[in-house]
Amino acid sequence: MVLGIRSFSTFQMNLFNRQSVQRATSDLQRAGQEVSTGLKANIYESLGPSAASVTKLRGREDATQTFITSNGLLANKLSTMLASVDNAREEVQSVLETAVLNASRPINGAEVLQMQARAALEGVVAAMNVTFNGDSVFAGIDSKKPALTRWTDTSAVTGRTPEGVLREIVGTGPTDAASATQIADKIDQIFLSQDSTDPSRNFEGTFYQGSPNIDADGQPTKQIRAWVNTGQEVVYGNRANEEAFRAAYQGLAMLASTDVRELDEAAYSTWMGRIVDTLGVAQKGMLDASARIGFNQQIVEKAQIQLTDISLVQRTQISNYESVDPYEAITRMNNLETQLQASYQVTSRLSSLSILNFLR
Repeated sequence: MVLGIRSFSTFQMNLFNRQSVQRATSDLQRAGQEVSTGLKANIYESLGPSAASVTKLRGREDATQTFITSNGLLANKLSTMLASVDNAREEVQSVLETAVLNASRPINGAEVLQMQARAALEGVVAAMNVTFNGDSVFAGIDSKKPALTRWTDTSAVTGRTPEGVLREIVGTGPTDAASATQIADKIDQIFLSQDSTDPSRNFEGTFYQGSPNIDADGQPTKQIRAWVNTGQEVVYGNRANEEAFRAAYQGLAMLASTDVRELDEAAYSTWMGRIVDTLGVAQKGMLDASARIGFNQQIVEKAQIQLTDISLVQRTQISNYESVDPYEAITRMNNLETQLQASYQVTSRLSSLSILNFLR
């Protein structure tokens, strides 16, 4: 009977122990990482087929966070817009109150109406030219331009000043009720951008430099929009060429271009009547604009609440997939430490073995 004896050299034993130590060391490092971070060291290897679910969840969470960030910026932009409209409305209101007191004849404060109107006009233009992150918020899609031209500034579009246009139309002022009506009608055409005689005098171009109501193809110009959630879009772009802001500029410009105390009684009554009506339209329109902005703020706020709740659910689900049980991870780390210590001890003992120890 022949017995086969398989030999196992000390070199092979050392090599085997070295590999065992390397594996244990790698596993211990992984366990230590999981204990310190609370997450699986190799998430996709640990999850297997469930890794696809985590990938989808992370994609949704990234989209949710993008909406939350953009909505935060939109909320700040809407707050800026609302403050600007309210400031413009206050400027108009102060002049309108004085104009109403002096609607039929100059009684109280008429001597300062022209100066008050010019100051208010500067305030309205400044409010409408407010910028947010470098964009003119009331200029529509042409947001790199100031929305309105200041009273004495030259328009970059037409090369004319609003003050010069009004002086050209008003001249020395109306002399009677008929001329007051005629001049006011002409100013109406200018602020409706319907002056066919000299289009360079139109509101859109000289007074307003943002995106027009109608584009070159005769189609309504696109409004500023924003997606606040998946499938939910908000149109929020108020423009300074809307009726309310046109009326504010028009009424104040009519006062700024004339000293009403120099008009006769019939011209005065007609002229001031048109101004009061125009400023009244502006006041009401700006209140409506403020209400629309406030409504959009509510939409954004509700979307933010919904997105925050969705994000909490998604992050909880992701954590359930990716997190480790801390007690299990610590136990595993302790076991690996014990295993590694034992491997080191075996290696140490084997390294001290030599045939010479038995031949002495």
